[in-house]
Amino acid sequence: MTAFMSCDDKPVTADKLPAKAKTFLNTYFPGIDILSVIKDDDSYDVDLVDGTDVDFRLNGAWKKVDCEGRPVPTGFYPTSIDSYVTANYPMAYIEDIELENNRYKVGLNVPLEVDLVFDKNGNFIGIDD
Repeated sequence: MTAFMSCDDKPVTADKLPAKAKTFLNTYFPGIDILSVIKDDDSYDVDLVDGTDVDFRLNGAWKKVDCEGRPVPTGFYPTSIDSYVTANYPMAYIEDIELENNRYKVGLNVPLEVDLVFDKNGNFIGIDD
């Protein structure tokens, strides 16, 4: 994996993360060490040693979680999303999720890349092209 940093990106230590981000990591990724933290103008990009990538807004709210082929932990997004995936894609699991513009974009671990879109309440909207 190759990462490119812009002039505004700067590595910071994990203790510089907002408390809300630290709590999120401790709750949903307990015992998994932080490999790196990159801060830019509007976010923190946190890479964990297991390959997980978590992006946070500057206030510490999660923005994106990508578990690189492993199931995303549950409990920080509406449970109706899990219910929809289980009912409609019983052999799949969520491997990445992003919250943007009050919508959830959900990536599944299926051979053909499928991104599902849900509203802020977890109601299915459609499949992202």
